[in-house]
Amino acid sequence: MASISATVRRRIKRYVRRREKMVRNPAFEGTPRLYRFDAALRIAGGGHYHDSIAQITGLSPTQAYRKGERRFGKTPWLEDIWILASPLDGEADIDMHLDWLWNAIAPHKEYFRELISQTTSAHVVLGCFSESPYPFLSVKSESLRLLRELEIGVAFNFTCV
Repeated sequence: MASISATVRRRIKRYVRRREKMVRNPAFEGTPRLYRFDAALRIAGGGHYHDSIAQITGLSPTQAYRKGERRFGKTPWLEDIWILASPLDGEADIDMHLDWLWNAIAPHKEYFRELISQTTSAHVVLGCFSESPYPFLSVKSESLRLLRELEIGVAFNFTCV
């Protein structure tokens, strides 16, 4: 007899819970699927700047890693990483997360532009956690000013359950 992986068990439990909600409340069936968003500014290769970023801007990273530190106790990080993530909860839409990042970075945009020019890479990571097998991400043009002003790229992290 084949064993069922933990991932499959979790998905089955989610499906059963969702099905029970539909049975108890038929109106639930028409509700949209779950979408939770997040956004973060990620700067790589600038470990010697980690302390100065906090001193100059007053912003503390959500996460920071140094080259050689162990990732999850296993493989070491190949380069330094500094991450500032939006603290808004998953109920906020992607534009709200991007606006929060912009408002935090905007007063220091010249410093960040200079900093980014001296690091390996920088980008905004947009995250989407969804029950939909075909997640859809839509961002208003005014929310992309962080990308335009700092002249950085974007990365996507889709997690579908």
